[in-house]
Amino acid sequence: MRVSFVGHASILIDVGGATILSDPWWRAPCFGAQWWNYPPAHIDAISGRHIDFIYISHGHHDHFHSGTLNTLNRDARILVSRKTGLGAAARELGFEVVELDDDEEYSLTAGVTCRVMETHAGDTLMAVTDGKEVCINLNDALHSAPQDVQARFIEHLRALYPTIDYVFCGYGVASHFPNCYQIPGKSRVATAARRQAYFNRQWVRLVAGLKPRYAFPFAADVVFLEEDLFWVNEPTHNSERPTAAFGALCPESTVKVVDIAPGFVIDDGVIVNAVLRQPVRAADLRANCTDEIERANRYGSVRESDVNSVAELLRENLSICSDYLLSYVGDYRFLIGLRNSQWGICVEKKGRSVDLAVVSGEAVDAASYDVTYTTRLPYLRRSLVREFGDEVLFVGSGGIFEYADQAKARRNLHRELMPLLRKNDQPPRARYGKSSRQVFRIKQMAKRLLGRVEQDLYDLGTWTVFDRVRP
Repeated sequence: MRVSFVGHASILIDVGGATILSDPWWRAPCFGAQWWNYPPAHIDAISGRHIDFIYISHGHHDHFHSGTLNTLNRDARILVSRKTGLGAAARELGFEVVELDDDEEYSLTAGVTCRVMETHAGDTLMAVTDGKEVCINLNDALHSAPQDVQARFIEHLRALYPTIDYVFCGYGVASHFPNCYQIPGKSRVATAARRQAYFNRQWVRLVAGLKPRYAFPFAADVVFLEEDLFWVNEPTHNSERPTAAFGALCPESTVKVVDIAPGFVIDDGVIVNAVLRQPVRAADLRANCTDEIERANRYGSVRESDVNSVAELLRENLSICSDYLLSYVGDYRFLIGLRNSQWGICVEKKGRSVDLAVVSGEAVDAASYDVTYTTRLPYLRRSLVREFGDEVLFVGSGGIFEYADQAKARRNLHRELMPLLRKNDQPPRARYGKSSRQVFRIKQMAKRLLGRVEQDLYDLGTWTVFDRVRP
């Protein structure tokens, strides 16, 4: 078995005369102009090669990237989990699709089989074996999953494959959180490093549990080139590598962990092209990605009619979400700011009413709002009209939340705005379920006392490092 790292979440497996390519993305950015491949993909690994199978793990744009798929041979068969519902979208691109059930063993070619298993939150993993070696591709499937899910799949995979040779496991911070939040007193570099350290340790946990011969961190070859987020690149990539965390936490382990870069190749257990990860430097990005940076920071003009059109979509959302929003105890004032626009949209709750209005001039002043959310008008429109369109905002980091008050950030006040920013076909689930607010709070306190409350991966108070406290 020969495995080549193409880039980000894409690996090419050559085994038994068959080629299996995973999650190809390298043609243009994804999530609008937010995510860019870096280091660049090593597409020489597939140049001139016929691809027999393409595995798509899940629907996020950096894994199911139609622009890149359109460059590949159409007689490749796409492998997906039946549960992800990606089959129809892949067929629309002109591919034959093989939809697999959990733990269904599928024959790729004589003596070579694979399994595709749904794990958590619509993600999947793939296992490939030729009877001699086993490669597990976890992509994003487990490092952000709850620990009980991780433990279940570690046990399951070990039972199916007592000896595992290669594990490719993601470790990336694939969301807007917490880097897209500006809060008074926040240490943004320390916050980014804290968040990355958590996922590095999840990578360590998975690798230590699976005990492969080799383990490789991947699925994180992403940089942000928009100026508001450019600072994220160095602390996220350089503060601590998952391989370094593994060495510190598992010094007696026999697993060989290698911090790979695009172009790395391992063949029958022997590293034949040792291309290793290098630190990400802002100066290098600015020197090597000038055209990409210009594109990432290019904002179209915004007309008042466009803002009014989006405001109408938000009002429709407001009517759908009204009961949920009114169940919040307290008042707030939000501004939706639009890049390169003199207009914004104010959302204000007072008592038992929530109002929404287009504003301009002095009213577009972040200092007079509890939270200002700034995004591009096309991103907001996409989020409001497309199914899963909000991924461009809340996975792809397409906007910035700015708090005026640290205390309100600790209470995650922005969560009251987020339901309005995504497409809603029905009201959100009741805030307190079938209970009253008082009963709900008592139940939550009981769960915390019993240790049954899962860690909130999106709580600003938990994940933000403050270098100074402000009221």
